[in-house]
Amino acid sequence: MLAHTNNLGYDPTMHMCNPACKGLHADLQENAIGWIENHDKSHLSIMSTSDGMEYALKDCWIAEDKKNHEVTILKMVEGIPNVVKLVAHWDVLYDGEPDCMYHIRASHGVCTSGFIRRFHWCLLLTPCGEPLVYYSSKLELLRAFHDFVSAHSLMLASHVLHGDLSPNNFIIHDGQGYFIDFDHARIIAEGAVSVPSEGTGTRPYMSICLLREGIAKGATIQHTASDDLESLFFIFVEFVTTFDGPRSFMKDEGRRPLWVDKFETSGADPWLAKQGYVLAPHNDSSLMEKTTSFFTPFSQIIQEWHHLILAAASDLSDPSVGVTHAVLMALLKKWISQLPVDAPTEIMVPMASSSRLGHPPHDDVQSSVGAHHSTCIQQRVS
Repeated sequence: MLAHTNNLGYDPTMHMCNPACKGLHADLQENAIGWIENHDKSHLSIMSTSDGMEYALKDCWIAEDKKNHEVTILKMVEGIPNVVKLVAHWDVLYDGEPDCMYHIRASHGVCTSGFIRRFHWCLLLTPCGEPLVYYSSKLELLRAFHDFVSAHSLMLASHVLHGDLSPNNFIIHDGQGYFIDFDHARIIAEGAVSVPSEGTGTRPYMSICLLREGIAKGATIQHTASDDLESLFFIFVEFVTTFDGPRSFMKDEGRRPLWVDKFETSGADPWLAKQGYVLAPHNDSSLMEKTTSFFTPFSQIIQEWHHLILAAASDLSDPSVGVTHAVLMALLKKWISQLPVDAPTEIMVPMASSSRLGHPPHDDVQSSVGAHHSTCIQQRVS
């Protein structure tokens, strides 16, 4: 019980303060509760409350063949608005060497032929925001979705397809929506408009085509930008049919998110429930009627978005094109301009800014990386 934490396998580059070390860390921000050792051996304050540059630290275990994948993607999309920026990245060192699961297993004499070597890896990102579910108003949420469509379009122009749109992969910071987590992002070849997929994504939010032609048949199909935008529709619908107020407030704690519930109860064909709603006749109002009272103004947005998807699916000349970024941005911009401001009694919280709470669990399919988490840290501005 009295052994040094290093001997117990704890990360030696991370320290959480306790009463015994109070006042001993002169290089930390005021009120910091710990530190992370940066790639240059300097210390970054964990969750400090004083002024300073604020970052999110993604601490993860990456398969050896995917180690530089997210870094490469983030460099490709650098400068695109509403996409997190990579500040630095480094190997977590243990006894002077890159920390690797192989060392842990080897020390116990457990090495199997199918074992995947995963390396302990840190990415320093900015801004540090809150999960999308902590939107402060209807208008902030709608603007965030417009930000996502705009950023997705610009990433596509840089030959990057995110490929895994889910509530866990977005944040809100200072009233704007940002893409995060590019573990499953793919690089689109020059001249191509899609990437081959075997069903990578978060199943409750995957497009009907990916579920029906890929997952259900165990086949490799083409993942397009329209598949991602359809995922965005499913996320939007889930929010406005589940939450009764800002910051994911729910009157009925027992209510199940629509697509998660349909996915878990539909057996081997989760796409059928989605298809019943999304490809329903033009005059069908099933989804409109499921909006909560708080999101009643969004019921018409759902219907118009549904009509766009239906029209694109009915285009026999090229049904794979789907809803375009320009058309979807125009729809969201129209509603942003005419959406009334929430009544004072509906504004329960300030605008989302820094991340103090963790993300809900991520349900991904065929994940190529290990578990990871983000930490809010600050660095003193010199």
